[in-house]
Amino acid sequence: MLFHQSVMLAEVIQHMNLRRDRGFYCDCTVGGAGHLLAMLEATQKANFIGIDWDPDAIAYSQEKVKQYNKRCLLFRNNFTNLGLILNRLNIKGLNGVLFDLGVSYHQLTTPHRGFSFEREGGLLMRMSSEGSVLSEKIRCATKREIVTVLKEFGDVRNCHKIGAQIFEDRKSLKTTLDLRKLIEETTPKRFLKKNLRKVFQALRIWVNNEVENLTQGLLTAFAKLNYRGRIIVISYHSGEDRIVKNTFRDLKKKGVMILLHKKVLKPTQDEIKDNPRARSAKFRVGEKCAAS
Repeated sequence: MLFHQSVMLAEVIQHMNLRRDRGFYCDCTVGGAGHLLAMLEATQKANFIGIDWDPDAIAYSQEKVKQYNKRCLLFRNNFTNLGLILNRLNIKGLNGVLFDLGVSYHQLTTPHRGFSFEREGGLLMRMSSEGSVLSEKIRCATKREIVTVLKEFGDVRNCHKIGAQIFEDRKSLKTTLDLRKLIEETTPKRFLKKNLRKVFQALRIWVNNEVENLTQGLLTAFAKLNYRGRIIVISYHSGEDRIVKNTFRDLKKKGVMILLHKKVLKPTQDEIKDNPRARSAKFRVGEKCAAS
């Protein structure tokens, strides 16, 4: 079973500065453990922490990295709680942190999770096994709130029309295909594929509180980095990347971060050909140069 195909794997290994082969590193979004396993294989002494709030991801990854259990610990948790996890382990600082954002192949292809407009499932869309699901959020939201979510988190074309229709149909929407049909009926055909992706993306971000979590998670992780420790973030849409870019820019202005590249890195054409889902990936990396 393919849980997820890791994106920009070579770039992660190159920029994480694993040559030191000591201290602690954290993969804040373990997923299918592709990046984590590669970092473990590239080192002999370094210790690793893996975090994911999807119980399926943790269960799958436990099996993948079991041969390294003496220097790798996994936690089913939100990466915003990284500080609490490190305190519990009495770890003072990290040499590197990775965030690979977005949804996994497993999440998209598991119908009952409700992430995909190509498969029928309940309107859930939550990353973890706890918290509100999409259907509950929609039923409790105002029309203005739904429109704002579509506009700000998805840059959705016809967001006012689609948002108003979601609000009107909020009690009758039961499945992902119900939602897809609504989008089809309110979107010109030439924009349909893009709008389907953007509406589902925006609603997923809303359900999982991803904007607030990412902002908090980045700042928490950077605060826990040792001097010359590195933070790598791979994002997949403009909203995510904007948060990362602005956070890194602010840290640079404060004189506590060095950006290793002036421009965002992107996958090679060979990788995109092998894994089309990588085409939207944007890779940013910063290094801590002073106490924050």
